[in-house]
Amino acid sequence: MPETIAQVTSDTTTYNVVTVAETTTIADIQITSNHHYWVLPTEDPNDPTAYRLPEDDPTYNTRQDWMAYRDQVNFLHPDEVKAARQALNLTLRETALILGMSFSTLSNIENNLALQSFDHEVKLRYLTHPTWLRTLVRQHRALIIARAEQRQINAKRLLAKLRQPVSTQK
Repeated sequence: MPETIAQVTSDTTTYNVVTVAETTTIADIQITSNHHYWVLPTEDPNDPTAYRLPEDDPTYNTRQDWMAYRDQVNFLHPDEVKAARQALNLTLRETALILGMSFSTLSNIENNLALQSFDHEVKLRYLTHPTWLRTLVRQHRALIIARAEQRQINAKRLLAKLRQPVSTQK
């Protein structure tokens, strides 16, 4: 049952903002999350054909679904990924290199513009376990150095960062 939670004005048109609990499927998992839609005051808020995506944030509902999915399957949230990376004092490019991910994929996950796959989640978990990450780097040191050189990342500085204690500051 839709619930009106606010009114917004876009240009010269006023809309009612309604929230609706909806169920969708992501990677074979059904999740329910609250979606927001804009509805003209002259239209029936119970009629899904009247729903418009929020003009100020058209991807809001998708991101809500992703957050509910992450909660349900115990995936890291974007802010947790970023905080773990920053605690290790690593840049996005350095982290992507170590984890074998593209810079854009990692950036999109951190900014909640993409939902990580299970494979990505497994890699991202290394950030929350610095000992595991250091072991991974130690085992694949030559490969990481070679890839760092290809990507114009200072390998010596990167390896030095990984020897430092993890920052507890946020």
